[in-house]
Amino acid sequence: MRLLSRLLVPLAVGVPAVLLTAGPALAAEPFAPTEQLVDEADVLDGGEESEVESALQELQAEDGTQLYVVYVEDFGELSGPEWAADAFDVAGLGTNEVLFAVATEQERLGYYVGQSSPVTQSGLDSFVSSEVEPFLVEGDWAGAAVTLAEGIQAGDGASAGAAGAAGGGDGGGGGALAVLVGIAVVGGGGYALMKSRRRKKQQAAAARVAEERAAAEAAARDPHHGTSTEQLTFRASQELLDLDEAIKTSELDLAYARSQYGEQSVAGFQDALDRSKAELSQAFALRQELDDEFPEDEPTQRRMLTQLLQLTAAADARLAGQAEAYAELRHLQESAPETLAGLTPAIQGVRERIPATEATLQDLQQRYARSAWAPVADNVTEARTRTEFAEQAVASGQTELDQGRPAGAVPAIRAAEDALAQSRTLLDAVRRLAEELNSSGARFDEVRAETERDIAEAQAMLARGVDTPGLREQLARAERALAGSTAELQPRDGALPDPLAVVRRLDEADLALEAALEPARDVRQQQERAAAHLQQAMHAADSSVTVAGDFISTRRGAVGSPARTRLAEAERHLDEASRSAADPIAALRSAQRADGLARQALTAAQQDVEQYMAGGYGGRPGYGAGPRRGYGGGGFAGGVAGGVAGGMLGSILLGGLGGGYGGGFGGGDGGGGGFGGGGDFGGGDFGGGGSF
Repeated sequence: MRLLSRLLVPLAVGVPAVLLTAGPALAAEPFAPTEQLVDEADVLDGGEESEVESALQELQAEDGTQLYVVYVEDFGELSGPEWAADAFDVAGLGTNEVLFAVATEQERLGYYVGQSSPVTQSGLDSFVSSEVEPFLVEGDWAGAAVTLAEGIQAGDGASAGAAGAAGGGDGGGGGALAVLVGIAVVGGGGYALMKSRRRKKQQAAAARVAEERAAAEAAARDPHHGTSTEQLTFRASQELLDLDEAIKTSELDLAYARSQYGEQSVAGFQDALDRSKAELSQAFALRQELDDEFPEDEPTQRRMLTQLLQLTAAADARLAGQAEAYAELRHLQESAPETLAGLTPAIQGVRERIPATEATLQDLQQRYARSAWAPVADNVTEARTRTEFAEQAVASGQTELDQGRPAGAVPAIRAAEDALAQSRTLLDAVRRLAEELNSSGARFDEVRAETERDIAEAQAMLARGVDTPGLREQLARAERALAGSTAELQPRDGALPDPLAVVRRLDEADLALEAALEPARDVRQQQERAAAHLQQAMHAADSSVTVAGDFISTRRGAVGSPARTRLAEAERHLDEASRSAADPIAALRSAQRADGLARQALTAAQQDVEQYMAGGYGGRPGYGAGPRRGYGGGGFAGGVAGGVAGGMLGSILLGGLGGGYGGGFGGGDGGGGGFGGGGDFGGGDFGGGGSF
């Protein structure tokens, strides 16, 4: 569809048929006009040619200005001002001559004014935009030329300003009319010279152009001005979820491809993934800023949401652009028999890990409080379920192969691969937690020693009469935490300890005391103390980020945008802490922020899953319609086909196979689409931009 008919639908009735039906135009090289009116675009009839020629002759007779009007279909790669200037030079036109050129198919214009022409740049730019453009919008090519000629004639004199310059619809400067800014439509002056029918037509066209410009300006300020802020917020959350899913699946795709074909074969995919992940991180940062305790006004919210959507669209498009190349790399349809055969021993390997991991979890449950192992409480059950799902997916894929449908085996292969990856993640999480709990005693000793040193320093300061804001309060808190920590590690009455929570509470109390001591320390002391705490803070943050990440990645279909946003921000702050080793104070702050955000992410994700299991709204808009009633039904109905089609299991475990695999390297046709950018015509480009 042509740009004019697409962007100016209200004007379509007034646009000549040639504008809407003409085929591709051939670019015209700048040439010397042999007459004052040249119509190579064939847009004027005989009567219109006579009208324009008469106006040009009258202008020349009145003040000696020769106006050349050229209509072509296309300027090619040249801008309007460039084409007009080149044509002026080729023709060797004189100092009191003006060349006005219009590309009717390309919808551009340009003009060039001789050095001695009695015109100014600003006047011509203003006049062409306000008085000539409406006729071009209407497709009244003759009216545009006549209006320009009559306007120059009505200017009747010279004015200060630059001449010998090109201007027009591609943004260059412009030659201009002498006193056109002062030509008011009053009395018998200026445009009283125009015929009444043309004047009325001009006014109506100008009004429509003004309306279109106002709408274009509103769209430029807010591309989503027709969408409520609430709807925009919902859409942003959904796009974040979709992109997060696409990146998660792309990471799996990349891992499998790397293992099969080597690092060199996936370099392009890795670059696309890294750039998309960076854009996702920026989008999550915007979402976190919108969600923080400092509310933005509505215009700011909309600007931030628009930026977020632009980021997700760019990242999604980049991943989608790699999908075909990835499909060619893996050749899943051709290699489906071998891939399915390789999945069987992989499934068996995961299945063999389950009993030992189950024993480890039972040991944790016997030795520690529920709060210590709650994040992995159902990991063994979930890993077993995913392994069963992978087995049935392989069986379903084999059935497709046996029936001569290799394309039908691809979704089953990808589902099995994802389920196996999540099974491994779930089992690894139990092992990591056990290692962390078993080493918590040594960590507690380190934190206790740091706390005792800071308490002694604070007590000595107060004894010398040195006090700082909050010092006494934080000293008392640290003393309570230190005194209570030993009892919490060895509870009575059959209670079980949560050593990680004890270490965290003691460390938080000590860090608060450190902050109160900071004003009394010099910079060197502050850096030394921050460095002393940094390793523990980094360890805690890394652990929290890993736990939250494992939980969310293995329950993607039930976890919403808030939890994912907090996790993404936690990962960003943890990365900042790692890169700020030279500044231990800044690194410590980033690590503490990462730890807090990761714990918020885990809490939000656990709440999402609880709501999902209870039949409420989980995380993803449109996912899951009811409570999970066990994995034997729903997604497994009729074998694994129901699950592969996006059933309950696929929704909660794999992010929704019907949607989660729509993005990423191996995805299908899903994705978030793109953004329209408006257009050239009517968007403020005429007279200063690219087109009319």
